[in-house]
Amino acid sequence: MFTTLKLGHPDRGFPSFQGWNYTRHGLDIDLWALCGQTFEDWNNDHTRAQLATYLGVEQVTVTSPAPAWIRLHVRVHDTLADPAALLVWAHSDVDLEAVPVGIREDGEVWRLKILYAHVLIAGATGSGKGSVLWSIIAGLGPAIRDGLVDVLMGDPKGGMEFGRGEHRLWSDFQYGADGIIGMLKKIAEHDMPERAARLREARIRKFVPSTDDPLKVIVIDEYAALSAFATKEQMQEGLRYIGLILTQGRAIGFSVIVALQDPSKENMPNRQLFPVRIGLKLDEPTQNAMVHGQGAKDRGARCHEIPDTTPGVAYVGEDGTRDFVRVRAFYVSDDDADAVVDLFAIAPEIDGLAEDYSDFDPDDLGDEGPVAA
Repeated sequence: MFTTLKLGHPDRGFPSFQGWNYTRHGLDIDLWALCGQTFEDWNNDHTRAQLATYLGVEQVTVTSPAPAWIRLHVRVHDTLADPAALLVWAHSDVDLEAVPVGIREDGEVWRLKILYAHVLIAGATGSGKGSVLWSIIAGLGPAIRDGLVDVLMGDPKGGMEFGRGEHRLWSDFQYGADGIIGMLKKIAEHDMPERAARLREARIRKFVPSTDDPLKVIVIDEYAALSAFATKEQMQEGLRYIGLILTQGRAIGFSVIVALQDPSKENMPNRQLFPVRIGLKLDEPTQNAMVHGQGAKDRGARCHEIPDTTPGVAYVGEDGTRDFVRVRAFYVSDDDADAVVDLFAIAPEIDGLAEDYSDFDPDDLGDEGPVAA
């Protein structure tokens, strides 16, 4: 095979076979590359297609755990082909740096960092952005219910997707241009400076969520949809406020989650400020780089190859790591979303003054004398 694919030759040697392991997707094969070979010699469209054809499998992907180390992932089964049912945790123990939102390709739970992070979600129409967002909300649910997380929701698509949580799950819910931009302005110009001043005065070096100071999660579903009914000036104003929150909010407990259909710079110029990036199905190969950075396709993020039949499948990249994790968000139906709202709805506050029962005597039945027969 190596001779045929020009990855080795009897006269100059062959890659060194180091071992193999069965996996849920098929087989992983570890090799040492020949002297003079590069990772790109193995990880290009032509070579991967030839390897898949030679081995008679649907797909072969390539990673490099270390210099000169080549790992071939021989993919016989798509472990993410079937939808994953939503898991709902009814307890209060939520790790805000590892929120369960789906299943990884290796069968483990996909956990997402929300505290001290910002999350960018990009995907074409029908790619499963709604399921990712609702899976995040479901994972945060116990903390929302207990007052440790405060969700401020912006739904520029008229409130159809997240309106079911209005007055119940979101502390603020906006679906108009003025409302969303006003919400961002208040966060950037009032809420963040006020909290930063208090933490500084108290000499607190690391923010820890509490019921007095909850983690503020700002969710914007399809920010670019504002362009349908917002002026250019409003769009730029909103992006400026998002930029302020992205640059100054993480350390003091303000996390941003933005979902986009078109990840171009015009729609979200501050993409590099999102340390966690989720690439669902994308329409064009060039959009991989828009979400995950230059060279993302060659490093394994192949969002444009995700089938239409697997909404919620994505490649996740995080700052500090080169490789990507292939995942699938939990499937969230309308009934599931309603169940999440019902289960984790914020307890209603009592408005108005409560009556004074301090003089109540439980032994006083109101009888002045003996009861008549």
